[in-house]
Amino acid sequence: MVNREWKKSKRSRSSIYDLPFTIYESGDVMSDQGPSQRTGEQAEHSAERQGNPVKEMFLLAALYLPLGFFLWFSFGSALMWFPSKLVEWALTGLYPDLFERVVQFGYQLEVQTAIRMDRMVEGRVALLNNDVNPMIYAWGMALLFGLIMATPMRARARAVQLVVTYLVISVVTAWGVFWQTWTDLAFLIGPEAAAAVAEAGPSPTLIALCYQLGYLMLPAVVPLATWILMNRPFLERVAFNHRR
Repeated sequence: MVNREWKKSKRSRSSIYDLPFTIYESGDVMSDQGPSQRTGEQAEHSAERQGNPVKEMFLLAALYLPLGFFLWFSFGSALMWFPSKLVEWALTGLYPDLFERVVQFGYQLEVQTAIRMDRMVEGRVALLNNDVNPMIYAWGMALLFGLIMATPMRARARAVQLVVTYLVISVVTAWGVFWQTWTDLAFLIGPEAAAAVAEAGPSPTLIALCYQLGYLMLPAVVPLATWILMNRPFLERVAFNHRR
C-alpha cells in the first residue's frame, strides 16, 4: 500500500514538469516561448520603433526643397551657363545657316538667328531673335538637391551626386530649349520663320513630339530616375531589411 501511494505521488510530481508553462513561487505564470519567436517579436517591435526609413527620408527631402529652390533661383544665372552652351553648340553646329549664337542675359537666353524679317528697324534689315526661359526645364535641380541631401551617405558621395545632377539636368534643359526654339519658329513667330523651318529645319511632327517630350516628361521623370540609379544600393538595402 505504501509503495502504491509513493508511485502515485511520483507520477503527479513528474506531470507538473510536463506542463507548457512554469509556475513560480509568487504565483505568476510564464509561457515557454521559443527563442526564435521571442527574437521575431523583438525585431518587429524594433522595426516599429525605428519607423520606415524611406518615408522619413522623403519627409526630410520635403524640408530641404525650399532651400533647394531658393538656391536654384538665386544662382540661376550661373546654373544656366552650361545649358546655354549646349544649346548654342547644338543649334549652330547642326543648323549654321539658321542660327548665329545664343546670348545669356541673367538666366534668360536669347537665340539669335539669321532669318530676315520683312520689316525694317531703323532703316536696317531686322534679324529674328527668340527669347527662351530655360528655368522651366531645370527645376529638377532643386528636386534632386532635396532628395540627395536627405539620403544618408558620406559627404564625398553627396558632392559627386550633386555634380552628376547638374550635368544630367543641364542636358534636359538644353533639350527643352532646343525644341522650344524650333516650336516658336515653326508655329508661333510668323510666316518668315515658318518658311525658314520648312526649308531647312526638322519636320513639324518631329518638332511637336520632341517639344512635348522635353516639356512634359523629361523634367519630371529624369530627376527621379537619376536619383534611383545613383542610390540603388540604399534602396535595395531598405527593401531587404523590410522583407526580413
